[in-house]
Amino acid sequence: MNTLKSGHSGIQTLRVEDKNPYASKLVLIIDSVPEMQRALSMTLASFGANKVEYAMRAGDALSKLGRFDVDIILCDYDLGNGYDGLHLLAEIKEKNLIKQSCVFMIVTGERRAQRVIGAAELSPDGYVLKPFTGEQLRVRLERAMIRKEAMKCVDDFMLRHEYLAAIAECDKKILAKDEYTIDFMKLKGSLCLKIGDHLGAKSVYEQILAVKPLAWAQMGLGKCLTLAKQYDEAAVLFNEVIKENDQIMEAYDWLARIHHARQEFQEAQQVTERAVELSPVVLHRQKALSEAAVLNGDYETATKAMNKTIDIAKYSTYRCAEDYANLARLQRLKGDMEEALQTASVVRREFRGDPVAKWMADLVESQIQKQMGNPHRARELLDQAVMQYQDLAPLLSQDAQLELVHASYQQGRDDIGQQVVEKLVKNNHDNEEVLDKIATVFRVEGREADGLALIAENVQSVVDLNNDAVRLAQSGKLEEAVSMFIKAVEELPSNSQIMLNAVNAILGFVHQKGWHESYIAKAHGYLDKVRKQDPTSGKYQKLLQAYRTLVQKHDKREWLV
Repeated sequence: MNTLKSGHSGIQTLRVEDKNPYASKLVLIIDSVPEMQRALSMTLASFGANKVEYAMRAGDALSKLGRFDVDIILCDYDLGNGYDGLHLLAEIKEKNLIKQSCVFMIVTGERRAQRVIGAAELSPDGYVLKPFTGEQLRVRLERAMIRKEAMKCVDDFMLRHEYLAAIAECDKKILAKDEYTIDFMKLKGSLCLKIGDHLGAKSVYEQILAVKPLAWAQMGLGKCLTLAKQYDEAAVLFNEVIKENDQIMEAYDWLARIHHARQEFQEAQQVTERAVELSPVVLHRQKALSEAAVLNGDYETATKAMNKTIDIAKYSTYRCAEDYANLARLQRLKGDMEEALQTASVVRREFRGDPVAKWMADLVESQIQKQMGNPHRARELLDQAVMQYQDLAPLLSQDAQLELVHASYQQGRDDIGQQVVEKLVKNNHDNEEVLDKIATVFRVEGREADGLALIAENVQSVVDLNNDAVRLAQSGKLEEAVSMFIKAVEELPSNSQIMLNAVNAILGFVHQKGWHESYIAKAHGYLDKVRKQDPTSGKYQKLLQAYRTLVQKHDKREWLV
């Protein structure tokens, strides 16, 4: 078994009983060319790496990562159709498919800056430039493996989304003050940010910056300040990062975010346009440019960026009907009715058999028909979509539901639009990103004041409900508080904060009154649902630990989450 041992020099080296550090390592080669797969496999075999899996497409790779515990990934940069290894790495990280100690290395013959510009934010463990020898690959891999081997202590915690436990492990390693201290400080900072512990993250980044002005620590501190709404200080840091290295794309993204928060929409668009010029093949950035341009009424730029978004996503798991619906709306707003109708047809054709996509295509066409002067056909399509809404609702994304809001307000069905908005707001009352998306719909429809009032009213209704239940708990009426929260969850089944507050009330009840099987069953279900919806919530992380402690105390291990 491969382990780590500290030498007298203080530098860790691999200790391997069979003198082959690759004997137990599973390697995944991702390359669309079979000849290249074979060549890489032979190169790996030359230094003892014989356990190899293969994937020709991104979908194949994601499927294999879901089934195998992979130790090393060698991914070709160009995966075809404009999709590259950096995009795949982003998907893998978003889906939490690899352990922290897994080595992800990109193999490429591409030297142009534009093609590797996403590296700073996506953090692969290195590049191997073609052509290379077996010895060059071995040295690169072994260097990365030694560093990543140190991260094994957090593997299980990270894969189970147990971020507080991973942070505690980082703290132990930081106290050890070895050559990986900075790596664990970097990981701890990112985990604190992930769970919303901005003060914890800020402390880590300030400690690092007191020693050395590292760009990633400046970025981390800037994010903390942005999330604390200290926009001036954050903007200074992001601008400093760009001044030192204008290829660190995340700095542009966060500067644009600051401008957006200040409602400086022109400036937000300008910053994002600059980022897109430098890094045109990153999906989320093209989408951000489209959204920024919409707020400025610049439908030409918005349409181009949404077209690019669709092109980039076409061969990935990010491909979705919602983007086509956005494109059709932009074409309609520009007055390009034939193009908009063609986009609706594309949705029906390319997502054939998908009831949600057909539903969205009908909504899109209803708005086009209305604008083309065909109100009867428009109403027929909208009525059909409204009838299907309740059955499809569990399958609909927030963007899909907002498409119904657009269509309803455009055609005078304010009652339908308001019902959908109330549901979305109440289930996301503390999610600024979702609330901002809803506000944008009202801006586009020319009803901004009405929209902001509707949002505020429904946010307040959830806050009041929550406060009433908390007051019951504080006054000792724990069972009444639990009942109120359970009823609230039934009414707002997607509201993570309400579910977590219900869990908190149930834990308080069991602490004081003793084990209650049906309440614990509810808490177990709520935690499981929040884990799927929002595993990075700091409140979820803390309540998960408290829940496990309580279950173990009562020796009811069958109820562990």
